Amino acid sequence: MEKRIFLAVVISIAILALWGAVIPKFFPQFAKKEPPAPTQKSAKTTSAAATTTTTTGAPASAGSSSSLTPPLAKAGAASAPVAATAESQTIVEGNEFTARFTNRGGELVSFRLKHYYARDGSPLELVKARESERSDFPFSIVTRDEKLQQRLNTAFFALTQRSERNINVLEYRYSDGATTVVKTFRVGGEYPFDFTIGVTPAIPYRVEIGPGIRTLAPEERDSQFIVTGNGVAQIDDKLKVISREKADRVSVVSNPQFVGIEDNYFLTALRPTHSGDGTIRRIDVHLDPKTTRRDLYAGLNAASDGIVAGNAFFGPKQTKVLETYGYASTLQFGFFGFIGRILLEVLIWMYGFIHNYGWSIIVLTIVIKIVLYPLQHKSIVSMKRMQRVQPKVEAIRNKYKKSRSDAEQRQKMNVEMMKLYQQEGINPMGGCLPIALQLPILWGFYGLLSRAIELRGAPFMWWIHDLSAKDPYYITPILMTITMFIQQSVTPTTVDPAQRRMFMIMPLVFGWIFKEFPSGLVLYWLVQNILTIVQQLIMNKYWKDHPAELSKD
Repeated sequence: MEKRIFLAVVISIAILALWGAVIPKFFPQFAKKEPPAPTQKSAKTTSAAATTTTTTGAPASAGSSSSLTPPLAKAGAASAPVAATAESQTIVEGNEFTARFTNRGGELVSFRLKHYYARDGSPLELVKARESERSDFPFSIVTRDEKLQQRLNTAFFALTQRSERNINVLEYRYSDGATTVVKTFRVGGEYPFDFTIGVTPAIPYRVEIGPGIRTLAPEERDSQFIVTGNGVAQIDDKLKVISREKADRVSVVSNPQFVGIEDNYFLTALRPTHSGDGTIRRIDVHLDPKTTRRDLYAGLNAASDGIVAGNAFFGPKQTKVLETYGYASTLQFGFFGFIGRILLEVLIWMYGFIHNYGWSIIVLTIVIKIVLYPLQHKSIVSMKRMQRVQPKVEAIRNKYKKSRSDAEQRQKMNVEMMKLYQQEGINPMGGCLPIALQLPILWGFYGLLSRAIELRGAPFMWWIHDLSAKDPYYITPILMTITMFIQQSVTPTTVDPAQRRMFMIMPLVFGWIFKEFPSGLVLYWLVQNILTIVQQLIMNKYWKDHPAELSKD
């Protein structure tokens, strides 16, 4: 039985280590909510310089439907040439972000979050850095006519800026006399903002955001747990994830509720109110002869009248934020995601009292240990009884040793052994159940620690400054390995010394795999080991003083 347990645990941990690469994502969403009308807020404008306007705002409400009006009215026909003579940028301050738009193509060139930070401590930038010669910032126009596309995305648009019901309205207009483009952005204080883009005369085109999402720090690029730049699309309340590495050149998404680009912690998405189909497009960028970077863009095709309108979200995958704005389905914690969600809610609740996620993990581990104690106690008792009757088990095995190839004799041996177990009150599978229960919890912790933004950058103490990242000095994985050796030495076993020596490899396997895992996950397993050791030592002392207890059913 212990060989099977050992094999099952090793295989399970190996699957866990390769989870993101080889296991399809089940439980694609945890909540189904219709997105509310976006709420946005007020503005007061001041001129900062000849080429830069700074706008500050606080939340107020703005409906998406009203943002259709200006382009429909003003882009209805080709007009006299309209353009600016130089590039200018406009900064809009929200409660949670600082957005920067440019009149070169009427695009979003920066979206910095105020309360989330890059590894170097700077405000986190969700608009990924580009090479200087590229003009493909969010809300660029993509069309089959490459010359027209280049002209529209590099032209200097004329900007009209105003306030409507305390919402910052940026209206960019360009016309060369033959083609007119009007881009309108309605930005307030909260994450979502409305956009409407009209091209006259109507041509087939799409509006895109991308490529990818944010620029990773070197240590994030080297981490196997950071997945960036995947495409997402929701259709009929079902989320579809399009891997950056496996994406087609263009994936068409019919009637999407939203399309976007995500990573573990952040999301950029477009929710259409007036458009054609959605798209996820792949571009291979050749950095040098041996290096190719694959980027994904999410886009919305224009409707037949040349209009694309909707609501854009650039923000963190924080549970309450996503639920508020209708993107909860993108919060995924892997195969046992529902367990991860439960654990996350409990951790957040505990954090409200403890104010440290590391100590919250320790307290939650103790709670889990208490909840599972009855099953683990039965498992320990079962293993101890198995150890006590091992001489009788070996006697039965030796009795049929010469007949192992005989199926009928082997069946008789199994029947005799099961009869012995019944007489001694032993469940031969009793030791497996606690392990079977621990693995889903372990996977749940793994999912939330590698995807829950609440724990991104959350410090514990001393050298652990980020529970979602690996231990930089590998101290906790080493301690975890040591406690596993101690746990094996104090736990009853029925295997012979040779097999026991073989099982001593298991802590080394665990330690090697866990060394790259989030330090919060290693902390959970370390505390679990320590509690198990204490429990086992107490039980061993009790049985030594009360040997008759092992005979009770």
